[in-house]
Amino acid sequence: MKPQWKEQRIFLIGGPGGVGKTTVAAALGVSLALEGYKTVVLTVDPAKRLAQALGFKNFTSDLQAVSLPQQKETKLFASMLDTQRYFDKIITRFAASERQRDKILNNRLYRIMVESLGGSHEYAAMERLLEFTKDTSFEKIIVDTPPSQNALDLLNAPQKLADFMDNSVLSWFQNSKTPFSLFRQGTRMAMKVLEKLFGSDFFKALAEVMDDLEGMHKGFRDRNLEVLALLKSDTTGFFLVTYPSEIRFSESQHFIRVLKEKRIPLSGVILNRIEPAGPLRLLDSVALPKITREEIEVVLRYRAELVSQQQYWLSKFNEAAGTLSQIRLEKRTEDIHDLETLSQIGKILVS
Repeated sequence: MKPQWKEQRIFLIGGPGGVGKTTVAAALGVSLALEGYKTVVLTVDPAKRLAQALGFKNFTSDLQAVSLPQQKETKLFASMLDTQRYFDKIITRFAASERQRDKILNNRLYRIMVESLGGSHEYAAMERLLEFTKDTSFEKIIVDTPPSQNALDLLNAPQKLADFMDNSVLSWFQNSKTPFSLFRQGTRMAMKVLEKLFGSDFFKALAEVMDDLEGMHKGFRDRNLEVLALLKSDTTGFFLVTYPSEIRFSESQHFIRVLKEKRIPLSGVILNRIEPAGPLRLLDSVALPKITREEIEVVLRYRAELVSQQQYWLSKFNEAAGTLSQIRLEKRTEDIHDLETLSQIGKILVS
């Protein structure tokens, strides 16, 4: 079963870091734009080569046009995710007054919390998506979700933020033996440093932030419901980008199970970076110095084992897929640095 590219408007490209989902999102954007749809791609900070392929020297959070050589009228736009900027916009939207807004935005602890709170990047991505869905001029919206060890972070982020904005979290902070468990593992040490900086006033400062957020909880909860409704909509397609290996197979099956529990449909799995067909051994007739032949044979044996492993896990993905759409993309030896290559990948996605 092929994805319903024409019927769907929103495409969420999810998956762990390092599987090539930013490239997939960009390629899909190029292809849909070439089909004639006015398209926007929201991405995290892309690799330098990919940014150059889209024609950007300085990729920013502002909406930027992408010039496609086959089109006179610009159909493709892109924007980089800016977590701080969108959290500030959320606070501005939900604040009851300018005084409340300014008090929060100028609070040092709030600034640090935005970067430290687990799920903040994912929440900002969903907020940006909701913003674009209200812009009827865009026919296709693609979100390259923030890199995560767990693709489900994207689905859980709005609820986590809504829970955090509940004042009851303050008492939990004060009573918990592990008060920093809401925060990313890598930033817990920084939060402990903050506690030393604020001294005995740390929890007092935290209480002030929570007091400043009084009355904004409903806004966050309402946004959570909006996100869930959007994810369940027939016009939204969620695609998991992954790689044929044991750990990625296990992750994908867990992801699919949780989506079913949440009643959010998965539109397809994109299996990326598959080793292309090629020689797996040297012919005896090839004349080479002995040491050179031995070195090449070591590389070919490694590649043969890699291909064998990939084929095994591809078969496991195929067995588990059922009617779920699967798209397979071969590994490319070169960097993605031009629109033509992105267009080629995009054609595979939408064909």
